[in-house]
Amino acid sequence: MPENKSKSKKEESGFPFKYIIIPAIATSVLFFVIIALGTLLFLKNSTGSSAYLPFSIGGGAVCGFICGFITGKMIKSKGLFYGALSGFIQSLIISFAIFVMNKGVAGNGIFILIAVTVAVSSIGGIIAVNLKKKIKY
Repeated sequence: MPENKSKSKKEESGFPFKYIIIPAIATSVLFFVIIALGTLLFLKNSTGSSAYLPFSIGGGAVCGFICGFITGKMIKSKGLFYGALSGFIQSLIISFAIFVMNKGVAGNGIFILIAVTVAVSSIGGIIAVNLKKKIKY
């Protein structure tokens, strides 16, 4: 006998890995694009290196919010948990890349970046889950 195919995709897959991993990877790439553009702008304007850390934390906050929002919109439940999880995965990807670029050396700013990214991505997940859909009349 054929199996019942009326189950939704969410029930069959169990834990929604692809809905967490895809936004984390996409927003990590977006983070590095923002950082590259910011670095070019800093070099053009002869801005000191003290502006790099606040700019990277701001970029991490923006990308973290986008990551949590996309994850929350795709999963549609548990926005705090899934938003924070996708933000944590995003911050792990970013941290790994920063460690590789700095040859294994990173300052305390990386921990601030991780904390801000996870906090803001969880807020994005909460907002995405709680948005009301427009009612068509």
